[in-house]
Amino acid sequence: MNAEIIANGDEIISGEILDTNSQWLSRQLEDLGIAVQYHTAVGDELPAMVEVLQVAMNRVDLVVWTGGLGPTADDLTRQAFADAVGVPLVEDAESLRHIETVFRQRGSAIPAHFRAQAFQPQGAIPVRNPNGTAPGIDLTMKRASLFPGVPIPEDRLDFVRLLAYPGVPAEMIEMWNESGRQTMLTMLDSLRGEKRIIKHRSIHSFGIGESQVENMLLGLTERGRVPRVGITATQGTITLRIIAEAETEARCGELMEPTATLIYETLGNLIFGEGEDTLPDVVCRIAKAQGRTIAAVEAGTRGLLAEALGSSAEAATCFLGGVVVPPRVPIAPDRMIEIGRKMFDADYLLLIGAYPEGKPERTRSDETFTAVVNAKDSHLQSSLLQMRNFPFTNHPGIIDDLYVKRVLDLFRLYFRSRDAVNG
Repeated sequence: MNAEIIANGDEIISGEILDTNSQWLSRQLEDLGIAVQYHTAVGDELPAMVEVLQVAMNRVDLVVWTGGLGPTADDLTRQAFADAVGVPLVEDAESLRHIETVFRQRGSAIPAHFRAQAFQPQGAIPVRNPNGTAPGIDLTMKRASLFPGVPIPEDRLDFVRLLAYPGVPAEMIEMWNESGRQTMLTMLDSLRGEKRIIKHRSIHSFGIGESQVENMLLGLTERGRVPRVGITATQGTITLRIIAEAETEARCGELMEPTATLIYETLGNLIFGEGEDTLPDVVCRIAKAQGRTIAAVEAGTRGLLAEALGSSAEAATCFLGGVVVPPRVPIAPDRMIEIGRKMFDADYLLLIGAYPEGKPERTRSDETFTAVVNAKDSHLQSSLLQMRNFPFTNHPGIIDDLYVKRVLDLFRLYFRSRDAVNG
């Protein structure tokens, strides 16, 4: 089964807002084994909306649409769906009752224009919206009725499934998690003629680039491999996602384990966690396990290291805070350590030095240091547990994130190596 995701809204095609819905939905569909072949964006013009929807229905089996389900005059998705498949809009009594209940709880009567949200293309199933007034749309159409006389390609199903969700990300995600995922699983089970479970496992690494990871794991991300493995790079973090499907969760785990073992054996210390783990989470867990506290002293990153550590769910157990020194004034590590000791009674300090001055075009000789410091040791040399200079040559859009992650990873690797030595 293949799919197309369509994002609707003038604010998207104008660049006013970023289309994060399509990105999120692609991940969900991939997890289910549904291949997303197209992303499309369309503005709030009914003819254009109908056209892109009809094109999508002709080339994929599943269309997932977000946006345009509100109560205003430019919310035209309901009409676009009806026009694209050639059916009228009809009022759904249950949807209307839900909208009335929402406004009653708010202490007001339903405004007249909100009644439009209760209309659905004839034959559609409304998708419940627990915390909003706009229900989604779930509509299945036979290809023969959509394209009479047109032969069905061998790689297409004899039907097209259309799903529409509100454009508000929080509502869309909640609706997908409540019913969308299960709807897709039920459909896939029906197509296979058996019930299948799909599970995924994400393994995160840091320290080398995406192409280097792929070269180390030759063949692992090739199409058609079982279990499937996807690779993504986000601000220097490389994630390998193993996706398996089987009759039980236990069997999925069994199918994934040899691949996970291979990844761990190949990448070794580059791996820092799985699932929802982030480097700040890992660092805070290490400090918490040791019964120790940490603080940040940073220059070039201007407080982003402290922000990253403070965002960890376990920050309250170990993170004391951060201080920013002038970001482009060269400052020696000993001076930063002195500032950190005066500001915080922490066991460890994480340091990021100043960024190089000069032109945007830099060479590998331009460097910024990172360091992990034992703040309780008064001697400079012995207190510097780890120190490393990194070339200041990366893209400006990710340089800050890289330096934050570099010093966090330095902390992680120090304790990993120490634990290895201690057995």
